[in-house]
Amino acid sequence: MSKKEFLSVLRESLEGYIPKDEVEKNIKYYRNYFDESGMPEKETLDELGEPRLIARTIIDAYKASKGPMADYYTEQARSEYSREHSGVYEEKDGEERKEAFAGRLVFLLAALIIVLAAILLLPLIVKALFFFILLALVFGFVRFLRDYFER
Repeated sequence: MSKKEFLSVLRESLEGYIPKDEVEKNIKYYRNYFDESGMPEKETLDELGEPRLIARTIIDAYKASKGPMADYYTEQARSEYSREHSGVYEEKDGEERKEAFAGRLVFLLAALIIVLAAILLLPLIVKALFFFILLALVFGFVRFLRDYFER
């Protein structure tokens, strides 16, 4: 495992369990620890141990520090994490909200136009299908008669 992998696993193990600012504080702490240890990366990794275990300890310590409010902060962290990783971001101001609404409105109008076009074109499509099926039956019947009388 490398320093980069260690920090990545630590981040993944913390996200969604403690607030983002706490995650960043801990990542910064361990990054500095690597930089300031004066030891080779491998020795520092051996000294620190498993990043998931460190993350579990950080999460437990954070919850203990919050006491009865721990569940509230954990839920807030999960909500923050899922917002960031689902592509849904909190809008910053009215302009962004208007742009998001306009984008949704354009999408809904396009969908409505497609549905209306399908409804209007459906009778034409059914008639065309009926015509081609009828045509195929006629040609099939003519071919059947031709084959029958040629024998």
